[in-house]
Amino acid sequence: MDTHKEYFTHAYRTGTDDWTHLPWKRAEGLLLEKLPDKAMILDIGTGRGLFAFHLAKSGFRTIGIDYVKEIIDKNNQEVQNRGMQKELRFMEGDALDIPFTDEGFDAVTDIGLLQHLPEGDFAEYINEVARVLKPKGYFLNIALSKDTVSFWSWFPRKAAESTFEKQGLKHHFFTKEKITELFNKKFEIVEQFTERFDPQASLPSPELGNVVYVVTLMQKK
Repeated sequence: MDTHKEYFTHAYRTGTDDWTHLPWKRAEGLLLEKLPDKAMILDIGTGRGLFAFHLAKSGFRTIGIDYVKEIIDKNNQEVQNRGMQKELRFMEGDALDIPFTDEGFDAVTDIGLLQHLPEGDFAEYINEVARVLKPKGYFLNIALSKDTVSFWSWFPRKAAESTFEKQGLKHHFFTKEKITELFNKKFEIVEQFTERFDPQASLPSPELGNVVYVVTLMQKK
């Protein structure tokens, strides 16, 4: 098992994936208002699938993928428990080799996956996301922002570097400009903003939160 997969497997098993429960109401609203009824959405790096469950409950057909089989099995059991088999399912899969055919989804969502990829994989990741999206499909990306004051023992806003590593797991902190630069060959930016969170409360805190995420809604060219 590679270091990244081992980290996330342990986090899901022990409940230390505290990022899972952050609310993204504004981001979700921006995306869903753009989509047709019964749109097909792919949530990559789905983790516990909380965002995917919410999308499905909102009336959208949703598939969540993650490369940690243990969490996928738990999610699918929960789908059965809730009787949501027609709206939602989870599959084991890798964001660098998405197991679906071209142009099959109206939207793709990524909450916190891109920020952990090696920089050398960014181009392949972007190509895969664009490949599975329908023409003019939407992509919602949420990633750690360079405006973050402090995160663990790091101080990204003041630091010269943008990438930090702990327990073999990379954490990239992006500026809006960097996200735009990475995606501009395949996507047009629809809306982009930052959202702050108080990590203790796991709630938006525009003035006091010191963990910041950059939220980008974009459309495939």
